[in-house]
Amino acid sequence: MSKRINILFYIIIAGLLVPFALDAQAGPGKGPAEVAKIEVMTQNLYVGANVFRLFAPAPCGPLQSVFELFETVKATNFPERAEAIADIVQRKRPHVIGLQEVSLIRSQTPADFLVVPNPDGETYTYVPNATTVEFDYLDLLVNALGARGLDYVVVEDATAEDADVELPMASFDEECNFTSQPTDLRLSDRDVILVRGDLVTDNAMNANFSVNLPVAVPAEIPPGNPIILAFEFTRGFGAVDVTVGKVTHRVVNTHLEVGDRGDLLSPFNFIQFKQAEELIDEVTGTALPLTVVGDFNSSPDPLDLRPAYGLMAFNGYLDLWNVRQGPFDPGFTCCQDEVLRNEVPVLDERIDHVFTRLPVDSELLPIQSEVAGDRANEKTASGMWPSDHAGVVTTLKFKR
Repeated sequence: MSKRINILFYIIIAGLLVPFALDAQAGPGKGPAEVAKIEVMTQNLYVGANVFRLFAPAPCGPLQSVFELFETVKATNFPERAEAIADIVQRKRPHVIGLQEVSLIRSQTPADFLVVPNPDGETYTYVPNATTVEFDYLDLLVNALGARGLDYVVVEDATAEDADVELPMASFDEECNFTSQPTDLRLSDRDVILVRGDLVTDNAMNANFSVNLPVAVPAEIPPGNPIILAFEFTRGFGAVDVTVGKVTHRVVNTHLEVGDRGDLLSPFNFIQFKQAEELIDEVTGTALPLTVVGDFNSSPDPLDLRPAYGLMAFNGYLDLWNVRQGPFDPGFTCCQDEVLRNEVPVLDERIDHVFTRLPVDSELLPIQSEVAGDRANEKTASGMWPSDHAGVVTTLKFKR
């Protein structure tokens, strides 16, 4: 009986040791592969009007142009559009959302016409000091998400505070007489990262690009005194580490300057190139899995001469739309009509992207990616598209 007990004892011990022996043979770094997953969304919220109309002044001058732009912004009604965007987020539940054109619009009545001379001695800058909030797109969207029971946290240190521009506005009659008191209108542009409240974040940062678009606008300040207002339309990016499961990812959100898709030597393309170059220099060095989302204002179309997309690809960034699972889809994300009431989508280019750079020991798994906000059932209650841009929601999975 004792011999049987001894044999049974050795069999049990041997069985317990087998897994350790197999691990020893496998060697370091050759254990079972770990699957990492992160779902990200990029969405340009759209300020609500085509700001380039400012450069084609209305009959009564720039004050009327600014007034008409703000009337369009009010008509495209971001409070209503925020509800439609929140509905999309509720359906998709991404871990991280990168937002662009997160506008804060403020006013001051009466206008103070406060300008300061620029070093060139020929142009002036209007001082942005209006404080009465007209629309805070971030608060409106976060409140709409909260009303649906969605807990998304603004990563404050990953919020890029971009252009902060103020101009006077007023309405006029047909003979260009004032029909309203001149008011200062201030636009503050931001790029924002939202992260689901159940996730841990760390190492957040933001920065503005060193090369930005210079803008010069003719004005009369005070009325009857023609001058040139000059300012810089600043853009930037934000970044944060987000831990999903056991894996920490670095997520970056940005909005690059508009370009000229038909003129390689356009100054707009030079600015976009320098911004993309600076973005790559700043974010590429991380050892973490890296995901970069945003409005790049550049597409994979070989006839598109805007440089950002090609620069990202040349530096090893993988466009996840190109490896997605599913039937062929061009994935167009831009742009609906200015007032957002076109009956059917008129999106005709893909400029909103999700790029990744994975560690060398990673194996990419099948990718899911889809455009959001381009279907009729995603319109607002009054029939507007949620934004002039569609969003992109991507699920990235890989083994390490």
